[in-house]
Amino acid sequence: MRTALNVKLYRSDLSIMEDGAADTVQAAAEAGGGVLRCFPSFVGRKFCLPGKNLELVDADYFPEGPNGWAIDERWNGSAILADTGNGIHGEGLCHFHHPDGFLIPMNAAVHGAPDFMVGPLYRTLGGTGFYNKEFDNLYPLGHHMHPWKPEAYNFNPWRNKRYKNDCHTSLGLMEYFDEEMMADSVRDFIAGKDNHLRSHARNLLIRMGTGFFTPTRILHGPAAVNTEEPQRDRDDFRFYQSHVLCPDGEVFLGQELLYRHLPEGLEGEDRVQRLVSDIDMRRNKDPYIVEKHLLLPVVDEEASQGGFHDEWRVYGKPNGDEVFSLRQFELAPGAETVLTGPAALCIIHFSHGQGTIANHQVEVKSGIRLGEPLNDEFVIPYAAAKQGGVKLVNTSATEPLVGTRCWGPEAWGHRMPKAPFETWPD
Repeated sequence: MRTALNVKLYRSDLSIMEDGAADTVQAAAEAGGGVLRCFPSFVGRKFCLPGKNLELVDADYFPEGPNGWAIDERWNGSAILADTGNGIHGEGLCHFHHPDGFLIPMNAAVHGAPDFMVGPLYRTLGGTGFYNKEFDNLYPLGHHMHPWKPEAYNFNPWRNKRYKNDCHTSLGLMEYFDEEMMADSVRDFIAGKDNHLRSHARNLLIRMGTGFFTPTRILHGPAAVNTEEPQRDRDDFRFYQSHVLCPDGEVFLGQELLYRHLPEGLEGEDRVQRLVSDIDMRRNKDPYIVEKHLLLPVVDEEASQGGFHDEWRVYGKPNGDEVFSLRQFELAPGAETVLTGPAALCIIHFSHGQGTIANHQVEVKSGIRLGEPLNDEFVIPYAAAKQGGVKLVNTSATEPLVGTRCWGPEAWGHRMPKAPFETWPD
């Protein structure tokens, strides 16, 4: 007899079963024709304001009121928890629907049935190695970096229906900005002064339908657009810009966002110098940092036929390592196809339309309530992907069915296109 956990997901009535996840996840996949249906995982941050492209009803973007944390992220296919401090059970963690009506935590499934979910790479990764999240902030985010996780962006027009103006993402630093200027910027942050760090950055004008790769230790401030972000399975970040925009002007972020992931005991100038040294100044000041990491779409001509269009949006191997990838597809009204890919765990997120995938219904909707089950996010486990493709049908007579597929480390190998940062002359 399996026992449900004595907690539930935020505003959900569904029971959660960790016990026996190795068996229940395989039963759920078998019932779904090799595909697992995911319960949506929305994530809130205290220092962000929603861009409202995640299709929630307006009231649910501020579930704890106007002075509480606000939802501007949705995590897809994540086997890790978000590090928000909100005290919400299971925040960020994907859960799979079981046909008997309960939820299976993805981390329990991955660690309970690693050969089924992840395959041989689990022995190296100790997990899935990646997830795919949406980030959707009302204002440009402050200049920050990720010490250990690279991430990438897909600028998807179907998830940016409110996008109207030219938007810029800030990247790196101008060549004149040296280490002492960086140290002064850190000292100003610690003192609570506005360090205006983004004013020393290069900028990328966002173009919908493209992608971008952001390595570790690179300062960046994403534009005020919705981004789909494949990334390594960590939630690490550190802000170096002291103030960010809010409805009333600029607000100080607080030193705790600067001190994240620092060793204990660092104080004074030792702390300042460590904060500076954690930034890769050489790569941040690269005059071609934008051109090297901009990812133009690459169409898969072989797969794109019969009303199906499939193109690479995130690709490339930084330092020779394939860390993640993402492709966006569009299936014409009334068409059907078989989704094929490598023998690797795959996260699928639909952004427009309706149809079926394997044994599941697909529906992308707006006016979502927190705690509401959806039919727009799915995971194909390694064992099912190894067996071949899954059938995808667009049941609409007028609208395309649009979605993305995301994979983790070492999925595509030599079949992946090369990114500019791999071929750029020194």
